[in-house]
Amino acid sequence: MLRQLREIQSLQDPVKQSQVEFIISETPGLLLAKLTQKVAGTISGNTKVATANELRLRCTSFSYPSPKIGQTELIIGGHRRRLGTIQNKSGVWRCKVTEDFEGGVLNIIQAWCDLIHSNMLGTRLPSVLYRGTAQVILGGNNGGGKVKGEKLAKRTIWLKGFYPISYKVNDINPNSSDPVDVDIEFNYDYYSDNSYSLLSMLG
Repeated sequence: MLRQLREIQSLQDPVKQSQVEFIISETPGLLLAKLTQKVAGTISGNTKVATANELRLRCTSFSYPSPKIGQTELIIGGHRRRLGTIQNKSGVWRCKVTEDFEGGVLNIIQAWCDLIHSNMLGTRLPSVLYRGTAQVILGGNNGGGKVKGEKLAKRTIWLKGFYPISYKVNDINPNSSDPVDVDIEFNYDYYSDNSYSLLSMLG
């Protein structure tokens, strides 16, 4: 369908994928995972861990959280209707991270998983010690700067109850010089956007 030029020119610029990023808070789970890996790693000499900022910089792709509406089925006079019930804002957040030369990405994620359940010691820590917070930041000054002299608004998604639930190293070809990628899945209990950012502090 043809549109008038003034209609097209009035549209805001599209957000680019390079203008979306994520931030993992350093507390509490990630800090404790780094500490335990540093202590345990002194025995094996493997103390290298990736920081939250390194995970952010080494990330090559990640998912965007979204809600799910439950449904119930109702049949009236032989006609089927589906009605919305509760909104579920929990889910799994996926990202792909490039491993570093000393295995710091795998070390920090495995140490974080060991906080949740250590299969060697049989211990399970309270959730307050391994759950954290992450943010997904869309647009705004995050690489967007200003357009036509106006400051761009940004959208921040807060992921609460954030911790890793699995990771998978992709197939390795010893004859290739491609970097090793790690697919990581994180749980989040719920997410909220800017409008509810104050509630994100309640945990």
